[in-house]
Amino acid sequence: MSRVLLACGGTGGHLAPGIALAQRLTDEGHECLLIVSSKAVDARMTANYPRLRFVPGRGRGFGPGLLNKLRFFPALLGAVWSARALLREFKPDALVCFGGFMSVGPALAARLAGVPVLAHEANRRPGKAVRLIARFARSVHLPAGVRIPGVAAERQHDSGYPVRAEMRPLAKELARRTLGFPATGRLLLITGGSQGAAPLNRWVEARLDDLAARGIHALCLTGPGGRDERLERTGSVVHFLPFCHQMAAAYSAADLAVTRAGAGTLAELATCRTPAILVPLPHAADDHQTANALQAAAGGAAILLPERELGRLGEVAFGRITDNAALAAMRDALALADAANHWEELARDTVAWARSRGGRVVPA
Repeated sequence: MSRVLLACGGTGGHLAPGIALAQRLTDEGHECLLIVSSKAVDARMTANYPRLRFVPGRGRGFGPGLLNKLRFFPALLGAVWSARALLREFKPDALVCFGGFMSVGPALAARLAGVPVLAHEANRRPGKAVRLIARFARSVHLPAGVRIPGVAAERQHDSGYPVRAEMRPLAKELARRTLGFPATGRLLLITGGSQGAAPLNRWVEARLDDLAARGIHALCLTGPGGRDERLERTGSVVHFLPFCHQMAAAYSAADLAVTRAGAGTLAELATCRTPAILVPLPHAADDHQTANALQAAAGGAAILLPERELGRLGEVAFGRITDNAALAAMRDALALADAANHWEELARDTVAWARSRGGRVVPA
């Protein structure tokens, strides 16, 4: 058995792959501890995984402006100090970092302690944290074809996005019954991810009459503090929810989704074979969501619609959700994308580095 520390908190996109890797490693007999933030999104997600161990960490994003930059470095020193104490207590054989502000402190502390550091980048434009950690990480796992300049080629590997064990497609009728939607009629899923998306929420609220007139149901995940209401009209059920703990059911119930374009969302859409219209977050760091969406759209698995063109969403969504041939073609493309999501190498590489430091193997 090896002990693996995972730094993965701060956003759903960083936390979900950490949970997925921890599930895999725990099933294989390894001991995992996940460092998360104190943000509400982390608390909401971690509550669903009683088998896993989570510990709060320290960290601060490197935001714009002089004041943020001045505050960052003292916060980073505190994060490193806190992580050093955790390393002494847990004694990990390896650390896996999933990017974001929660990764940098543990990565630097592990480097100082001689613990092998691995990094995983989900997006097609690597973020600041992963670009920094990659300079000293033993192994860096990136989307296919993506590389970080200045990092030795032999340390960079193509890798997929770890998908949580429960994220498996359900039969449509079962998924709809689970969520309280009729078995008949088309269903549109609208979600902005763990943080929600106000422009998408407003679009649904303005289209209630259109949805009813077309007999289209909708599930709109509004995000933290958002609307929580179920509206039933003739031929249409629209349910607003701040958050859904049954995302496999949500994806499986939908005929079409309207989503942001984070790497985690794209991997889950592919796993559940859910065609989607992608509306990238326009202010995402390095515009990484647009890069993700371009890749998905090029393969035929999704439609890219920039937020500045949100006025066209009704035309595109209502046209596509009733086009069975186009939806079938998108599902075929999603199946190919899912088959290409090889993230098992990350699990194998983690165990290999952990064992290289003296990890303990459970006898057969």
